[in-house]
Amino acid sequence: GLAKSPIGGPWAIESPDNRGSYIINSGVTEENIDGWIKLANQLGITQYDFHGGKCFRFGDCRVDPGMYPRGRESLKAVIDRLHEAGIKVGLHTYSHFISKEARWVTPIPDPRLAKDMAFTLVGDVSADEDTIRVMEKTEKMSTLVAWNIRNSVTLQIDDELIVYSGISKKIPYAFTSCQRGALGTKAVAHKAGSRVYHLKEYYGLFSPDGDSTLLDEVAQATADLYNDCGFDMIYFDALDGEDLMGDHSTGWHYGSKFVYEVHKRLKRPAIMEMATFHHHLWAVRARMGAWDHPGRAYKAFIDAHCEFNANQAGMYLPMHLGWWQFKRWSGVQTEPTYPDDIEYLLCKSLGNNIGFSLQGLRPGSVENDPLVARLAPIVRQYEELRHANYFNDQVKAELRQPGADFTLVEEAQDKWRFRRVEYQKYAVQGGPYSNSKWVVHNNFETQPVKLRIEARMSAQPYDSPDAVTLVDFSDPSQFSNKTTAPGVTFELTTSSDLVKVGQVSGMLSTTNIGQVDRNGAWGMKVKKFEPTLDISRQQVMGCWVHGDGSGQVINIDLRSPHQFHTAIGEHYIDVDFTGWRYFELIELDSDRNREFDWPYKNSVYGIYRNHVSYGKIESLGLWVNNIAPNVKSTCYISPIRAIPLVRAMLKNPTITVNGKMITFLVAMEPGDYLEFVSPTGCKHYSRTGEFLGDVQVGGEVPLLQNGENQIEFTCQEPTEVSPRARVTVIGYGDMI
Repeated sequence: GLAKSPIGGPWAIESPDNRGSYIINSGVTEENIDGWIKLANQLGITQYDFHGGKCFRFGDCRVDPGMYPRGRESLKAVIDRLHEAGIKVGLHTYSHFISKEARWVTPIPDPRLAKDMAFTLVGDVSADEDTIRVMEKTEKMSTLVAWNIRNSVTLQIDDELIVYSGISKKIPYAFTSCQRGALGTKAVAHKAGSRVYHLKEYYGLFSPDGDSTLLDEVAQATADLYNDCGFDMIYFDALDGEDLMGDHSTGWHYGSKFVYEVHKRLKRPAIMEMATFHHHLWAVRARMGAWDHPGRAYKAFIDAHCEFNANQAGMYLPMHLGWWQFKRWSGVQTEPTYPDDIEYLLCKSLGNNIGFSLQGLRPGSVENDPLVARLAPIVRQYEELRHANYFNDQVKAELRQPGADFTLVEEAQDKWRFRRVEYQKYAVQGGPYSNSKWVVHNNFETQPVKLRIEARMSAQPYDSPDAVTLVDFSDPSQFSNKTTAPGVTFELTTSSDLVKVGQVSGMLSTTNIGQVDRNGAWGMKVKKFEPTLDISRQQVMGCWVHGDGSGQVINIDLRSPHQFHTAIGEHYIDVDFTGWRYFELIELDSDRNREFDWPYKNSVYGIYRNHVSYGKIESLGLWVNNIAPNVKSTCYISPIRAIPLVRAMLKNPTITVNGKMITFLVAMEPGDYLEFVSPTGCKHYSRTGEFLGDVQVGGEVPLLQNGENQIEFTCQEPTEVSPRARVTVIGYGDMI
């Protein structure tokens, strides 16, 4: 009875379609199909993934009549056109989950919907009463609901659904402030003794009871849509919520059961993927490893993803490099996607011969979106070369190396090679707290310098009247949950010996007896905020640090509650100095996470994807790492303040390399950037990727020497704040 797929499990690695790349969409119709086909050709992509929730409903798979007037016949006509264009099409479901608009919910809710609690009505309830009194205790019930929280506020009594917003957890137990006849059901009176069921919910959707025939009906609806419309692929998204069909200990059983029930009803094989993995699924799975798109530190994220993929080699399945969006600057937590970020992704895709997928695109994106217009030809060229198997195994092995950057070069018509490149980034700040000097090591031959300069947000002063104090260190007991790596000691005490501002400093004392490597010698303490703290208007952390030059790293980490998506808001301070130094901590330092061995290093979504909700700060973590072995390190930290951001112009940035200066005569808003490759090739781009104009350059182009280079950043400084930027020094190497 084991499920068998001729393009999955044992046969998956040999099926070339499993290595294809796809575009995720939810808006292809008969009216716009030509535009979608053109978009796929512009990107060199050969597969489309139809994401449900809009074009079809989760659960009963009803297609949207506004998009498909003739129902499934219209959807099939769209898929037929895509097939004629050589494009395979995927059905992207939320697995067993059921929309609140599905026929099993409204107007009469199915008794086979999954439930986790049952209560008993104390007395008769009229059709308009907004309090539901029950006999059993309600202390375990909650009104907390969110997209990623397994909980609902929906009750089912007979054929009525009721949504509550309050709970009485003391006698008399009750659900209060109830919306009667919710979700299109009918409010009616109920008799004392009636059963009151609490429905399960996740991702804003209901689920069938895994032991009921409703699971089979959802599987049949999914298979029918696949068969009727001629799909080629299925992505069982949200299958990680399989436990709603049973419980946490049996989720694997119900998730596998559902996939098998769909599989056995299919009339043609499917390229199958799922949002979870256990061994029962292997027999039908065609590829794996699709992670959701990051929002920052793209190359570090790709390296983490490739490392994961390499560790899964024993699965004998083609891997995938996940879902990507071309990102634009949108504040301090989302970085723009630059051409070298996309080339890094495409090099790893080509080197490993695995696909990726793109989101957020529509017909006309290439013509109307300057960022997409710039990146699309790069994607197409790489995909054409990958599918043609243009490069040999030696080149592919080079491309697979973590941290190795390359750029594709057309030496002659249709003759392609890769050139090594290094992109060395440095965050700089002017003003009285300048950190504008650093050293770049060029591993390649001496060459004229090439640069990218990004304008960043600035901050009000530390003593701004609009700032709030997060930590004052007057009472170390406000920090709890101290943990350390083996052999590391980390103490946080109050000190009046060295004070820069305020009454006291926090004294951080660390030792490392050498049981772990230096980059894994960490310790941490956490301050909890109850209730959560709103610093949405103060998204900068400012603090003074008195360093001892030991080289340890301080990481101040802000986090929000789980229901707001767990984000790990790292902010790093290198204690490679002595005396007092001021730090404005603004952008998240996710690109540095892989330099160190943290206990949360596998939380890739928290590090690279999710956003800190500054309006709901739950904790501030004070971490240390990189502690030198057998050396006691002591440094001091001032009160940490949350300070408002400032949008300041970056004017006439100047870069000095080994004493030679070059100035760029431009004024840039935060999020703008310039790219300099030559005196006649300096371009100014907006935060959305729009080309704003050529930049006039003053001074002689400095040489980037082989070996060490002394770099300095200056600019025309605003009077009210310190200017901030990120400078990327670019060096080109040999061809491979």
